[in-house]
Amino acid sequence: MAEKRKVDRRIQRTRALLRDALMQLIITKGYDEITIQDITDEANVARTTFYLHFTDKDDLLFGTMRDIYEDLYRAAGAEMSGSFYTDKEKDCSAEDFIHVKEYADFYKIMIGERGSAAFLSRVREFLAEAIMEITLKDLVPDGKDPRVPLDMMSYALAGAQIGVIKWWLDNGMRESPQKVAFMLEQLMKHGISWGLNLSD
Repeated sequence: MAEKRKVDRRIQRTRALLRDALMQLIITKGYDEITIQDITDEANVARTTFYLHFTDKDDLLFGTMRDIYEDLYRAAGAEMSGSFYTDKEKDCSAEDFIHVKEYADFYKIMIGERGSAAFLSRVREFLAEAIMEITLKDLVPDGKDPRVPLDMMSYALAGAQIGVIKWWLDNGMRESPQKVAFMLEQLMKHGISWGLNLSD
């Protein structure tokens, strides 16, 4: 059992080295220009070691982001579920925007011109699933059917969140994660009339 834990720690360390190398290279080179050799050189591991863990750089990227997002939403799940009912900025969950701010240089590249369309698609899918499971399903009143299919709604809201993230990054993240999360949540809940101050 002790040997198994030792091996697991080695695997985790190697995967972390490869993950950190990829994220650093994305910032300096842009995603499309990165090769497997670049990643292994940056991480100081052998190419054969890379292929023991991942099939290609997409597999490394998507595996890394899946792990990060699963941890993020598992930690924030209960808080996010309840926050949609509040109209107070201080009670709004901002975990996802705090995460984006922490990895701002990475996201500026990945959702910009030097990024990856496949990455955006995967992020949208993950956000849509999280929005569906954490928020929308809990909001449907008993005995009522939504006017819009929940999966359509979740994809629309996921697209909106990605758009707001890009706007926030492009504008120097002047608003705090808490404030931008609150504004997005109110737009999602009340719509354009709230954003234009046409309704309470």
